[in-house]
Amino acid sequence: MNRRVVPAFPAELLPLQLETIGILTEQDAWNRMNGYPYFHWLQTLEGEGQLWANDRSWKMEKHSGILLAPGMPHRYEAAGGGWHTAYITFHGSMADSIVQAFGWNNAERFHWEENNNRISDYLITMLNLAESGSDSTGWQLSADLYQFLTLLRTNARTDNRHSFSKRLERVQVLLNWLEQEFANPEIGLPHMAEQLGIGVRQLNEKFRELFGQTAYSYLIQLRIRKAKEWLPYRPDWTIRRIGEAVGFRDPSHFVSTFRQKEGMTPETYRKLYKE
Repeated sequence: MNRRVVPAFPAELLPLQLETIGILTEQDAWNRMNGYPYFHWLQTLEGEGQLWANDRSWKMEKHSGILLAPGMPHRYEAAGGGWHTAYITFHGSMADSIVQAFGWNNAERFHWEENNNRISDYLITMLNLAESGSDSTGWQLSADLYQFLTLLRTNARTDNRHSFSKRLERVQVLLNWLEQEFANPEIGLPHMAEQLGIGVRQLNEKFRELFGQTAYSYLIQLRIRKAKEWLPYRPDWTIRRIGEAVGFRDPSHFVSTFRQKEGMTPETYRKLYKE
């Protein structure tokens, strides 16, 4: 059964605003030479389709979908038998910046594992909420839409890279090791790379891709985070002792690094957040 909902538009433009959401048991062919005015998500629930956009063609199989930017010319049609689809269209005051922050192109195709139904299930949950009419302000659907995009970012892979969660799994051994060994001032890039059985250059490439920083910068950030946890709740520890406890040999280096990262000294942070 076809289902389509156009939620009530609130007076204020939300960060992410759902325009339409629905499912089609028999997807018709469309040719939008001027694209759609809002972001357009289309995914396959059953069957198979073919979609053309940005001088490319994609086979739209089950467990796959595509996100099209506003105004992106495209066309699509069923391939062979029936094509059962689900779709979302949205805009919002932060829609462009959020999609850009996730690193997606004007036409980004996603696919995910056959046993992973989180994306499809969440879309149906959003559709049920929209049909109920209980979200009169639109804020819940706005939050749900952000969660849906986050699921795409973490649980699906694009044509150019594996899903975030899969890539994170490959370095999880090292992350767990750092959580235990961060206080050791002897830790260096070779020790970190050894945990994954790769070279230092490849290690930094993985960390830049996942966290936007080098592996050693990640370690320094971890140490600062641990210091922030301890500073307010261990008032009997000196700043020097805190720094040593999180892996800094030199207290002046700890203070200067903390100030650089947090915009204040460890002592100021302690006074600000003490119990």
